[in-house]
Amino acid sequence: MRIILKRSLLALIVLAAPVLLEAADTVVRRTTLIVNDADASLAFYRDVLGFEVWLDLPGKVSEQSLPSTADVGDPSRFVIMKGKDPWIGMVGLLQYGSARPPPEHPVRLEPGDAVLMLETTELEVIYERMKTADVPILRPPKTSEVTGAGGVKWTAKFLFAFDPDGHVLEINQRQPAETTSAIDEPVSLRRRYVDYRYGQLHLREARPARGVVGEPPLLLFHQTPLSGKLYDKVMPMLATDRVVYAIDTPGYGESDPPPAPISIEEYAAAIGDFLASIPGPVDVLGYHTGVLLATDLARQFPDQVRKVVLVSIPLFDQDRRKAYQANKDPIREDGSHIAAMWESSWNARAAGQSKDRIAEIVAEKQRAGARSWWAGPAIFAYDTDLRLGAIKQPVLVLRPRDGLWEHTGKAIKLIHDVESVDFPDWEYGFFDTQPQAIGEVINRWLAKPAAPSG
Repeated sequence: MRIILKRSLLALIVLAAPVLLEAADTVVRRTTLIVNDADASLAFYRDVLGFEVWLDLPGKVSEQSLPSTADVGDPSRFVIMKGKDPWIGMVGLLQYGSARPPPEHPVRLEPGDAVLMLETTELEVIYERMKTADVPILRPPKTSEVTGAGGVKWTAKFLFAFDPDGHVLEINQRQPAETTSAIDEPVSLRRRYVDYRYGQLHLREARPARGVVGEPPLLLFHQTPLSGKLYDKVMPMLATDRVVYAIDTPGYGESDPPPAPISIEEYAAAIGDFLASIPGPVDVLGYHTGVLLATDLARQFPDQVRKVVLVSIPLFDQDRRKAYQANKDPIREDGSHIAAMWESSWNARAAGQSKDRIAEIVAEKQRAGARSWWAGPAIFAYDTDLRLGAIKQPVLVLRPRDGLWEHTGKAIKLIHDVESVDFPDWEYGFFDTQPQAIGEVINRWLAKPAAPSG
């Protein structure tokens, strides 16, 4: 079961600004609930919600304990329940004194009450367990559309219930995003090759069906060792009034490779061969490794690159750079590298990503074969700090909670003309599961007039 503690709401409504310029270093590590009966609460969070017991520590109330109605010397017990995420997904259960019967559940929320928000992939299963266990249900499952950071709309099924101590639980399960375009006219999708310095460069192209193009083209650069296939579902959302190109990085996907490993600057210069065929300005978007390509294209072609979108920025410190060692023999004779690739991709999948889609992702990762490590040294050798600080174009940073959440938060502070939007509820796979939502955010920002310089 995949269940995550998303947040605790302590009778406080937070109005999140759609643009976040400063990223806090503080996280909600754990929410600890003061409970009447640790046994009853443990059984509920384990057997009904699917958490695991991470710590179970009996003890006695001391003078150093938190203030309570228990006397010094009375028994105490501290239990920590672990969800999917072992760092931010924990719930503490703290009992002072002997176990007491549960309280009556509140009729309405008042200041000082708490709402615990959980996200799961098995909401209906949890609901059935609750009914079997006679858990008080506040509101049965219902599908609703909500608006999140940056005006992004998403759909989820919500269930509200009480835990044994009367805390309100808001449990949601995101609904898979529609894979069809929400635009009136379908988008024309095709694949093609263009000549460039290393042979042929492979790209995916999306155009408005009626050929109505009013905005500059948008170039998309992928994470390695993947390919432009990463953007299959979001491209129709981005191509309503512009041409969108998802380019396979040289040596990855179906693009011919250079004769030997090259630098980020050389990757960008090679893509510049294609850029030279496009008249007028372009916008660029990069994800993970693609961030560096988009950044260097903006540096090498400042008169042509108009706006830059960076999603999950690989900003590594010097210790990480020095410790990096490329795996120059990524293929194992027993094929175990493929099993490892599948396991990592499957474990990182988002709710709504199918088994078939994960199989496609793993297939794309294998295309580079023995060259799959080539981009690694280029990533760690690139002076990301300096290059980010030198970007002259307007920049939009999108920050999902994937493996580069913290890195991206630090990188935002280096960019001069920047807007940013956090997506703490998104992990990997959001280009598949949230194509309409992310497309709306990007389109809205690209359509904004650039602020006058100076």
